[in-house]
Amino acid sequence: MTFSSRGSGAALSIALAAVLFFAITIISDFVLRGARIDLTATRQFTLSQGTINILRALDEPVTLRFFFSEKMASRFPQIRVYGTQVRDLLLEYQSHARGKLILEIVDPEPFSQDEDRAVALGVSAIPTDTGDNLYFGLVGTNAVDGREAIAFFSQDRESFLEYDLTNLVYRLTLTKKPLLGLLSRLPLEFGLGGPMAAMQGQGQPFVIYEQLTSVFEVENISQDADHIPDDVDVLMVVHPTDLPEKTLYALDQFVLSGGRMIVFLDPLLELNEVLGVPSQGISGPGRASDLEPLLKSWGVAYDSSIVVADLSRALRVQAAPQSGRPYSDYVVWLGLVNNDVAKDDLVTSAISMLNVAGAGAFFPLQGAKTQFTSLVRTTANSMTLEADEIATTFNPDDLVVSFQATPESYTIATRISGDVMTAFPDGPPPLEIDETETPESQDETPPPPSDTALAEENQKSDGAIVNEHLATSTVPANLILVADADMFDDRFWVQQQNILGQRITVPTADNGTFVMNAVENLMGSNDLISLRSRARDDRPLTAIDELRRQADAQFLAQQEQLEQELSDTEARLAALQSAAGTSDAGPRGVMLTPEESQEIARFQAQLLDTRAQLRAVQHNLRGDIERLETRVRFINIAMMPILVALFAVALAWIRRRRAAGRASAPISPTRSGT
Repeated sequence: MTFSSRGSGAALSIALAAVLFFAITIISDFVLRGARIDLTATRQFTLSQGTINILRALDEPVTLRFFFSEKMASRFPQIRVYGTQVRDLLLEYQSHARGKLILEIVDPEPFSQDEDRAVALGVSAIPTDTGDNLYFGLVGTNAVDGREAIAFFSQDRESFLEYDLTNLVYRLTLTKKPLLGLLSRLPLEFGLGGPMAAMQGQGQPFVIYEQLTSVFEVENISQDADHIPDDVDVLMVVHPTDLPEKTLYALDQFVLSGGRMIVFLDPLLELNEVLGVPSQGISGPGRASDLEPLLKSWGVAYDSSIVVADLSRALRVQAAPQSGRPYSDYVVWLGLVNNDVAKDDLVTSAISMLNVAGAGAFFPLQGAKTQFTSLVRTTANSMTLEADEIATTFNPDDLVVSFQATPESYTIATRISGDVMTAFPDGPPPLEIDETETPESQDETPPPPSDTALAEENQKSDGAIVNEHLATSTVPANLILVADADMFDDRFWVQQQNILGQRITVPTADNGTFVMNAVENLMGSNDLISLRSRARDDRPLTAIDELRRQADAQFLAQQEQLEQELSDTEARLAALQSAAGTSDAGPRGVMLTPEESQEIARFQAQLLDTRAQLRAVQHNLRGDIERLETRVRFINIAMMPILVALFAVALAWIRRRRAAGRASAPISPTRSGT
């Protein structure tokens, strides 16, 4: 009876445990739906506050239609898993929108009305091996028939999923796009080929320009403009060269009147090589840009002939053929990381990688009234180089060998804030004389202007009233200055693919993020900044990179010494053979003395030994890097499973010891039940 009661109790306990398990599972499926714990260091899977702010600020309903061929995707595991991830994220968006976000999940069956609607709304059809089409896209609409779409969710942009979704919702909330004025010498709207290539259908706008036009209304400002339109919210100036005084004055007055501006200067524009600008005269017009004398009035010093080099942040480029290595560090092309940017500024707080090429540097002027805040800086392993020197040094290894770091870092991007003074204390510059005027007309003395004529003279040709000259800023200035314009070049920060006629861009650096953050910050919109800033989750192995750079520097130093010894040995051997009238193959009519033959043999052996040392140097210096990489891989891949296995073995051993101890313990006598 005792054993039977215990068996029944155990069975009942198991049954109750099973019922409790299923009850908890069912209840949690409803109560805890969408709940999750994000244990990643960068909170990569947590909905950002910027997204929550945008969703809670919705005034009018927004409808999202998620077209996903779930049944068909069951044959493609990667797409099915990614589709589930997108759907779950959209459900979480809906939960934060307070009823203003309507979500429709549609599984378009072949030859159905849902399929026709997906195609009509711009969702791409992906043909499968069965002949049916797979749909995986999103269409959003607002109350005023505005429409935005993601034609296809490419897995290459999986790490940017939240930004893409939130940006779509954000665009649907805008009744009018903010106006961005663009004064640029670069053909951002046409791409590398310029207007001619665009007219022939061969050019494409720079990706950053496309991103800007998707969020802002962009108005091009002429480089000889004499005023900035009043409705411009933010002005972006890119690589200004040889601006006339009237344009400089217009920029000066725009800032003093409270206008916000972001400026991209460049002492060494790499884009000129592909835009067809000759590389000769590297510091001449078109190659370097400046905004003198405006920078001085803003409390900033900048030398357009100086380029910043940083050995610790040098990008890897294809090495010279004679170097014997596939890649070299190019110290004037920099890949700046999160440690190099301001953590307390919304523009750069979480930038993970920023690629620049031939960048300059800004310095605060002594006694300036403005506040100089560094946004992007180099490391202390930096130095400055003359731009002309870069033009004549075609081997990156030569720059590494001659590199001598200064004990300071250099500011590549800065924020300038505070009250500023005008760069034109004497008032507007004199009017430029029209060169098309005839000599006769120039000799004529104009009659004195009437009061009406004077009033008309104070008007622009387009009817805009000339504002009164400002000597000081009416409100504190807010400027962002960047000493590089090559960051707009797609080659430095993005990879592009063509999928079903649609250009898919996959960022490899945060150049676009930085530009968009800066413009949006000056526009006063900060909600999207956190999304872009957290898009990339790369965590570079800085220890390996630093060890590799040290190995490269040591290799180059030893390589230079051994190559010099090799050259000297070859020269002495050639001179000795020439004097003796012989070659490597033997004498040519002149008998060598035993000493000469011994000397030639010694030189030949030394030559072979030097070449062997040269090969061994590179091999040996890579040993530490390979061992460190092996340790890192072991820790990341095998260490955790090994620790879990050891813990399981130890736990099993402890349990076995306890069980053995209980079995060996003496059994105390008990009273019989009879």
